[in-house]
Amino acid sequence: MVICIFAVLIGGAVVAGALSYYGTTNWNWTSATTEFSFEADVGATTGTVTLDIDLNAGGVSVTFVNDTTLLYDIELEVQNTTLASDGEPTVTFVGNTIGLDYTAVGANITLGTGVNYTINISADAGGVAVDLDNGAHVGDVTIQTTAGGISLKMSDNVVLTGSPTFDIEATAGGITLLIDLPANVGGSIECAASFGGVDITAAGWTEVTSTHYETSDYETASQSLTITADAGMGGITATLT
Repeated sequence: MVICIFAVLIGGAVVAGALSYYGTTNWNWTSATTEFSFEADVGATTGTVTLDIDLNAGGVSVTFVNDTTLLYDIELEVQNTTLASDGEPTVTFVGNTIGLDYTAVGANITLGTGVNYTINISADAGGVAVDLDNGAHVGDVTIQTTAGGISLKMSDNVVLTGSPTFDIEATAGGITLLIDLPANVGGSIECAASFGGVDITAAGWTEVTSTHYETSDYETASQSLTITADAGMGGITATLT
């Protein structure tokens, strides 16, 4: 249920997104909704799989489970008035891309650990929470919101593909980053916020500027992670270890 989705999306970074979804003139808490479920196993899938989510409004939660057979498990909740005007949402899997393109929906997305993933999420009005954990295999991550907050967490058990880039952008909304680098991976983070400020805590990292930190081995490590975060009207809080 969407309420379960937004139990994840608490805190200043994502409240704006939740309000954007629930506070629109087309949504109210008493409206009837319909739930949809889509699931697929890895099967013979090889190579990198892209998760591509494009929403006009809604909330997105992405988590990983330690399951090498699961490709995706996606639970959606849609307001019935939206169904009447826009039809049912569909999840596609074509050319190694998991696709969801819809107007307003709450989405709980669970991915497995049997393939490498890249993540591309765009939500015009809504909050996004991504939790990279449980041995997730990930490469590049791109998250963009127009009016909504973003929360991105990564634990040190994640397996990074190559030297990926995490590109996080919220036009009007806060960004919260909690990043624990895997062993022997170099890291760089650079943030910009027009309003709201940048607060970076990076124990053991080197301060290049007040909004740019790097690990001492960023240039020399065999693998590195580059993080860029840009908030227009919202602050950025980043904790890195």
